[in-house]
Amino acid sequence: MARATPDAVAVDYGGVAGPGWYAGAAERINSRVDTAPWTAVLHSGAGGFAPALAASAARLTGFIFVDAVLPYPGRCWRETAPELARRLAGLTTDSLLPPWNQWFGHDPTPQLLPDGATRDAFISDLPRVPLAFLEAVCPDQRQWERLPAVYLQLSKAYAFETAEAERRGWPVRRAALHHLAMVSDPDKVAALLIDLPMSSPDA
Repeated sequence: MARATPDAVAVDYGGVAGPGWYAGAAERINSRVDTAPWTAVLHSGAGGFAPALAASAARLTGFIFVDAVLPYPGRCWRETAPELARRLAGLTTDSLLPPWNQWFGHDPTPQLLPDGATRDAFISDLPRVPLAFLEAVCPDQRQWERLPAVYLQLSKAYAFETAEAERRGWPVRRAALHHLAMVSDPDKVAALLIDLPMSSPDA
């Protein structure tokens, strides 16, 4: 992916922590990239950080949501996925959620990431998110709605979000891949990201 998108910057935002769960992460990201015009590529749960990013960035030009949740300003993550939130609460130890690959009835990573070395590296980098984050309310900020956006669907699990993106008038691109395809097939995902059409902010 780095070969195909040499100007891209992968930002390790340091996880989430209270009390500024969303704003703190956004500020750390913006401190790394908000020095020139840039587009935020948000995967999975990172989609929920779009409002905070847009509120604190000066040079953000738009969003690419990749198999991502859509923003939920004024609500907490638990409200967007109540059944999953209840299940995760039961798996919590020391007030921390388990790593993402342990959220389900079985570990999906052997199927999604068949290469053992790649899978081990991915799992070792998975954070344990504080349970309190599920109850943290995303700031009710709407600047993100005035920016162009596009949605890239990689897996069937995000069919609802893809349909909602279409309803909003965003360009949508679908690919028969999977949720972790940027890890297993980075060149394919990079090719999909290049030259994606962006919506008009007035769409």
